[in-house]
Amino acid sequence: MITKEKVEEYIQIERKALDKLKISPPENSFLHEFADDALTMIRSYFEDAKHFLEKGDLTNAFAALNYSYGWIDSLVRLGIFDGGNDHTLFTLYK
Repeated sequence: MITKEKVEEYIQIERKALDKLKISPPENSFLHEFADDALTMIRSYFEDAKHFLEKGDLTNAFAALNYSYGWIDSLVRLGIFDGGNDHTLFTLYK
């Protein structure tokens, strides 16, 4: 069951992850532009999640968080984002 407390917990986890993220590829590269665009999308879904929570829509808040965090985790694993070698917040390749 999705609870308000669980959604709030995941918001805190994602906030920590977003604070730790750094774009890995060089600024003048296609992958940097891709990472920047992805980060904009991730932050948009994160804001959507908080908006849904405020409206009491726990299902969509949880869905938005899972979608945005899935992008974060996969792009850290691919090396597009640097997650600071944090195996707690991210699923790293090694």
